[in-house]
Amino acid sequence: MNNTMFETATIGGIEVQNRIFRSATFEGLATKEGRVSPAMKEMYRSLAKGGVGMIITGYMGFSASDNYSPSTINVGNDSAVGPLAELAKIVHDNGSRIVAQISHVGSQLTFAPSQIVLGPSDVTDPANGIQPEPFTREQIRELVKEFGQAALRLKTAGFDGVQIHGAHGYLLSKFLSPVYNRRTDEYGGSPEKNVRIILEVVESIKTACGPDFPVWIKLNCSDFGREEKAYGFDDFMITAKAVADSGVDAIEVSGGTMTGRHSPCRSKIHSAYHLDEARKTAAELDLPIICVGGFRKVDELETVLAETNIAAVSMCRPLIREPGLVNRWAGGDRSDAACVACNGCFNPTGTRCFFELQGKEREAQKEVMKMMKAMRGNDA
Repeated sequence: MNNTMFETATIGGIEVQNRIFRSATFEGLATKEGRVSPAMKEMYRSLAKGGVGMIITGYMGFSASDNYSPSTINVGNDSAVGPLAELAKIVHDNGSRIVAQISHVGSQLTFAPSQIVLGPSDVTDPANGIQPEPFTREQIRELVKEFGQAALRLKTAGFDGVQIHGAHGYLLSKFLSPVYNRRTDEYGGSPEKNVRIILEVVESIKTACGPDFPVWIKLNCSDFGREEKAYGFDDFMITAKAVADSGVDAIEVSGGTMTGRHSPCRSKIHSAYHLDEARKTAAELDLPIICVGGFRKVDELETVLAETNIAAVSMCRPLIREPGLVNRWAGGDRSDAACVACNGCFNPTGTRCFFELQGKEREAQKEVMKMMKAMRGNDA
């Protein structure tokens, strides 16, 4: 393929300055009204100035049926457009591009829900013991419509595209999973039926925003589930081919859930841990494939892009510790990313590198890290 890491390219309908992306990273920095905060603006300014080719936002909520946290950006009404336009302008003014990840949390909650929790079926979520109520067909149709409305608001705000979150155990990921989707209607019962809701979401967004507005999706190559019939690579390939045929412009290959054998954020003993699956996907499908998961070495990124059909690589935690990492590498300092994959950056008070914390705040975050490790097991 011989892709060059630091040259401009057009990926998934968007021209970018390089092929190193910031993968969706929940910020936890929204105001109490669900709007962009000054701290979030500074985070995105630093990332854009730091040289990343594309910033994919942390997931944004939008649905009246969801139980997203108070620190989540809410794009469920038109009043969100103005503040989001300011964020998009900051990113563009500093040379980068921005794609908004839109998601429904479903039953994978880390806090008490404020209303009824919905899911594909009434299967208890092992992350929290919540048994959701199954979506009705009418509720699914409303959700699909809401996806399109949210995407149109983001287009109006100047975002370069949207990414549907279909990974990591959130709602659409659970629709894809035979463990959690026990439906017997047109939305469940086989991999081909399980993906139907996503195909309808893609159609809704393309109808609302126009066929040329870039729509990406993040998918698990495997849930790495502990159950016998957990969603795996064969299921993923059926899903990936279906979404490619639906008009999706790029697929980001990820994996894992909060309660699987592997989490989406593994420890440092793992590296490039979705590379094999992404390579196979890129060889088979004729659309851009983005690979995320455990990239910390610039030589490794160069090799992936030069020797496979993978269009771009994305990172999360290394860019929390070093927002200027891409510029450092491009400037000639090719030492590894400083991130140690401790997962201490996922802080209830807002995502920040653990090594920036001091005193009582650091001690409190250590307790959070212990809790995460107990829940995630060997990958925390």
